Parts: sequence; structure tokens; C-alpha cells
Amino acid sequence: MLSMTRWNPFEELTGLHREMDRVFGRYVGDERAGTPAAAWVPATEVNSGDDGWKIRVALPGIDPQDVHIDLHGNSLTISGERTRTETNCQGHTSEFHYGRFERAFTLPAKVDAEKVAASYDNGMLELSLPLAEAARPRRIAIGAGDSGAGVEHAA
Repeated sequence: MLSMTRWNPFEELTGLHREMDRVFGRYVGDERAGTPAAAWVPATEVNSGDDGWKIRVALPGIDPQDVHIDLHGNSLTISGERTRTETNCQGHTSEFHYGRFERAFTLPAKVDAEKVAASYDNGMLELSLPLAEAARPRRIAIGAGDSGAGVEHAA
């Protein structure tokens, strides 16, 4: 079956921006050059189901006390900072990112803020965002109508 795909020029620009950050980020955010480390974006996985949302964020080497999670309406923000621990060493190369990070998510359905839970295990932050009862999908039963027209009754 033939399918049609809509071209989005901004998608290509986003890829170019990411590649430019990757190439030049090593020099712009290099602390050894005397400039502060550039902000970085941790890897994230978002899943949804009938019960709500699950968000996993890779934060290896970050103390959970240094991570802040804020939920305002349908806007979720995760922020924090990874700091360099070794200051007496001469660095030669590093592929680790240091400095502040922030991830913001707009949740498309009403989340029950009272039941949001967060856990941190082996460098993975996991958030469980259950849907409010009113926002959960439900099946509506079709009731019998009052009209008996056209319906035969067995005797």
C-alpha cells in the first residue's frame, strides 16, 4: 500500500542543530578552556497507556537530591545539575556532560498530581503519572430504547 509522507523542513533543521551542537559542543562548553560547561539534555523515554504516563530519564552519576521535579497543571519540568567531582586531575578527554540540565514536557491529558510517584535506581529516574479518574478512557454501554417499534416479541 502506498503511503504519503508530509515533508517538514523544521525536522531537518532540528537534526542539523543537533549535529552542530555535537560537533562544536566539545569546544564551546569545555571547562578546561575557562568557560562554563554548556547545558546538556539527558536521554529520556516516554510511554503512555490507559492508566497514565511513564517517563524514564537517564541521570547516571547524579545524586537524586540534585534533581528537581515540578508539575504545574499539565506541564512537567525535570531539572538538576551534574558537577565534576575530580578537581586535581588533568583532563585529557571527556564525553560526559556537566552543568545544568532541564527537560520540560506538556502532558496531553489531566494527570492526578496527588498520585504522581518518582523513583531513582541505578542512575535512572522513573516517573509514574497516573491519569485523573475523569480523564481515563471508559466504555459506554448502550441502553435499550423505550420504543418497541420493529421489534418482535416471542410469545
